[in-house]
Amino acid sequence: MTTAVDLSEAISRAKATWKAFSVEMRGDAVAPSWRTGTAADGSPLLTAEVVGAQKVEALHRFASQYPLILRGEGDLRPKYEYRQGRTVCVWRSDGVWVELWHPDPANTPTAPVEAPVPRAVPKPGPAVSPSGRLPRRPLTVHRNLKEN
Repeated sequence: MTTAVDLSEAISRAKATWKAFSVEMRGDAVAPSWRTGTAADGSPLLTAEVVGAQKVEALHRFASQYPLILRGEGDLRPKYEYRQGRTVCVWRSDGVWVELWHPDPANTPTAPVEAPVPRAVPKPGPAVSPSGRLPRRPLTVHRNLKEN
């Protein structure tokens, strides 16, 4: 089982790993607040929300391309998961589960958009000539009718 000293070392290593990646990426994605907890299997859990305009790209690149060094038995490489309302990068290092996540952009609530009010389309009035009289039917119509 992981002791408190091991947990604090795992926390500092996870923070340092993300910071090194952020510097290398030269982006604005940061993980400002880290929290500890307990994973479903009873192992310690370290979790942080990634924020910034490039958070989606950063988390994907971290999970797929960053050369994370894992030393302990039972360590697992980062994997990219989709959970309810979140996109998560999770790995296991020295018996501690580490999660970096951001809200799933597809599920991000947006302000309701009001439908535009339809404009009233005026009904066409009777076809009136400039003189105010009704126009005559074209002669071609009369000729076609007489020929048939």
